[in-house]
Amino acid sequence: MPADLALSALLQDLADVRHRLRGDSAPATFLARLREGVEAWDTAIAGLDAGGDAADALDLVERAFDMEPDFAEDTRLATEMTQLGVATPAHRFLVGLAPIRRDLVRANQRVVTQLRRAVALERRTSSRWRGTEGRAAALVDRDLQLEEVRVLAKTTLDPIVELGERFDTWRLAR
Repeated sequence: MPADLALSALLQDLADVRHRLRGDSAPATFLARLREGVEAWDTAIAGLDAGGDAADALDLVERAFDMEPDFAEDTRLATEMTQLGVATPAHRFLVGLAPIRRDLVRANQRVVTQLRRAVALERRTSSRWRGTEGRAAALVDRDLQLEEVRVLAKTTLDPIVELGERFDTWRLAR
């Protein structure tokens, strides 16, 4: 996962000044949003396993790792400060965090795309224009698509969870 490599480079770059980041809210906000995204996916998958609608799951996870509202203005300011050559460790952190956030959104979008397909198939099952055989076939297709979503979500979330754990360990180290 590209976010993993970018995080490793960022942590290595900021290793000597990590104590200065302890008072900054950006690392804690990043970690909280990361955990919220993973929790949203876990809730969505549990809902699907319990027989819930794919559309409900889609509402939960569509913007799971989108941290733009939290970091947009601060990242813009940090980029300016970095370009001016007066960046603090917090500015360097925000600039280094931007590609990681982008990679998380991309990884999430791959799974969301699969979930959208399941939602479309789910809608076909309720179409009154399809016969019983057409609805049954759409249900089978939807179930297969949901299984693909589960597998892809698991393979996507495992590295994200590890990423969060590694970042938390780095953040709390002395």
